[in-house]
Amino acid sequence: MTDNELKKIADKISKLLALATSDNPTEAETAQRQANALMTKYNLTSGDAAAAQVHGKASDLHSKHRPPVYLSALASIIGKAFGCEAINASGGGYWKTEIIFLGVGIKPELASYTFDVLRRRIIKDRAAYTQSLSKRMKRENKSRKADVFCDAWLSRIHRQVGEFAGTEHEKAAIDAYKEQQWGDDLKKDERKSREAKRDDIDALIAGANAANDVSINKPVQSKRGALLT
Repeated sequence: MTDNELKKIADKISKLLALATSDNPTEAETAQRQANALMTKYNLTSGDAAAAQVHGKASDLHSKHRPPVYLSALASIIGKAFGCEAINASGGGYWKTEIIFLGVGIKPELASYTFDVLRRRIIKDRAAYTQSLSKRMKRENKSRKADVFCDAWLSRIHRQVGEFAGTEHEKAAIDAYKEQQWGDDLKKDERKSREAKRDDIDALIAGANAANDVSINKPVQSKRGALLT
């Protein structure tokens, strides 16, 4: 069975399972019976059917190292905005580091494209801010202030994200896909941002101001039209 055939069957099973929760007892029973028949015929579980609807779209970070905390945070914000989940696929050796957006429909493509656009912007803004700092400042202090700048930048972007943009069904499908693909091997990025110090207020203000004109929706409008076309 090809992946495309499996997806069609999985879509049908998922729709039947959704109908199986109907308030109409007859409709619910019929849908559940048909879903069970298809799962038996193709040796699939409800988890398999859910996972088959999910796919990933990768964004190349052009590095073989683990992404900095601020890029991981940006990926998480973008994933949430599009009802996706952002997975860090760290590279090394011959492998490049990627952020993989898992989701349903065109959402992973929209999330990946938006992340790529905003990733370039935050890297550019961070570099410009760092360049503006005194040359006599210690490298460690410059790095901390740049991180604080990025935290403020991201906080401004995060305000644009409403409630989870996906459905509970999609979230369950993504969870099933992750379990199927990685099981217990998938680790979350538990790193935290650096704490700001009292004299970092300038970095906080600069980061928030730099992101004033940044919108999650701007990259999406053109990309959505291209994808739908």
